[in-house]
Amino acid sequence: MIKKHTLWALILIIAVIGSYVVHFYFYLEYELSEKVSDWVGFSSFIGGLIGPILSFFSFVLLLRSLELQNATSSALRAESEQSRKREKLTSFETQFYNLIDAQRQVFENFKISFEINNKIETYKKVEAVTKIEDLIENMRERGCSVTDIESYIEQIDANENIFNLVRIFRNIVRLIEDKLADSEGFTSAERHSFNQTLISFTEFSQLRLVILCMQFLDYPATNYLKSNCEFTKLLEELGLEKDPY
Repeated sequence: MIKKHTLWALILIIAVIGSYVVHFYFYLEYELSEKVSDWVGFSSFIGGLIGPILSFFSFVLLLRSLELQNATSSALRAESEQSRKREKLTSFETQFYNLIDAQRQVFENFKISFEINNKIETYKKVEAVTKIEDLIENMRERGCSVTDIESYIEQIDANENIFNLVRIFRNIVRLIEDKLADSEGFTSAERHSFNQTLISFTEFSQLRLVILCMQFLDYPATNYLKSNCEFTKLLEELGLEKDPY
């Protein structure tokens, strides 16, 4: 663009000088003067005529240069923002997948003991979750209240295995909300994607246990999950009932 402006400036200068030569030398048939004073006057005339043109084009080139600098600065700022966002995302993903692994380890060690026919029986992992669901369903059929069920869950969770499982799940959801917040340059679509990843990487039996606890337990972890609109909306999209009992 700058070369284009320079070319136009040269064309105008040549046109001015050319028109002067054509008019006075060829049309009016003036001879070239041998007087120094005439040439001094001629140079003053040309300088006065071409000077404003050159000044105008200098101003145009200056404006164009400033525009290019602003465009370059904007591109650099945008690239810098993208770079910071990538760094934030990399840091988040490291924490996210580490917590996913920690959650998997917690569920590997998950076990609950039940008193059945005056005997203590211990169930692990999926079997433990299924046993809890069967007992809760039985209590509901017998007309037990939410308070009764909450008390029973607290009773069988004396070692806080259920509490720890729900808490680490809540920590991951909170991590997504905090680290991928709008104020950090992320969108709800990106949070939605990672919430989906969390649910996909969570054992289905564990997810059912988390939802069960959301329905019956009045804990900070469960209350947070219930209040997180993006998470509860995703559960609805996936066809998972928030109050299955």
